[in-house]
Amino acid sequence: MAALGKAFDATEHDTTQREFAGELPNGIFKLEIEASEVKPTSTGSGTFLATTVSVVEPEEFKGRKIFNNNYNLENANPKAQEIGQKQFASLCRAIGIQSVEDSEELHFRVFVAKVGRGKPSVGKDGKNYPGRAEIKRYYFPDEELPELGTDEIQPAEDVPAAANDNKPAAAPAAAAKPAAAAAGEKRMPWGAKK
Repeated sequence: MAALGKAFDATEHDTTQREFAGELPNGIFKLEIEASEVKPTSTGSGTFLATTVSVVEPEEFKGRKIFNNNYNLENANPKAQEIGQKQFASLCRAIGIQSVEDSEELHFRVFVAKVGRGKPSVGKDGKNYPGRAEIKRYYFPDEELPELGTDEIQPAEDVPAAANDNKPAAAPAAAAKPAAAAAGEKRMPWGAKK
């Protein structure tokens, strides 16, 4: 048991809760890192910085989270390490810092980024999962910043296609024959007239 120090009266606070449906939409957002942790890679041969990113603006999305934003800092695969370090350098530049020793130096510093949907995936459990929101591009303070907001066109709630079960595709319905074929005109399989 832990004493709070004084009585807390929950009736003195706004307890309005918002329901969030689906992933964060594609668009331009002001964001901030609210939590971070350096973790070993799955193989144990490197490290990555795992971050929890929170939306600051636009107001209607304030508080929404992006959880899968990780930066490879050290990796046995040189290409993976190079990509991770470039992304991390872009984050630092967007925040306006040049050198970092502790990831907490990144916390609660606002930056602007384009968020987009990643690719759908199949989990280790064999289930299909839609693409998750992820940072696609950082905007730097020394360049013209785009207007905040969501993109006009948003991706459909996509899930990956089922794995090929080696069954032949269903034959098209007989009624779907082209009009030319129905009129007696012969066509080659690729559509050219004979």
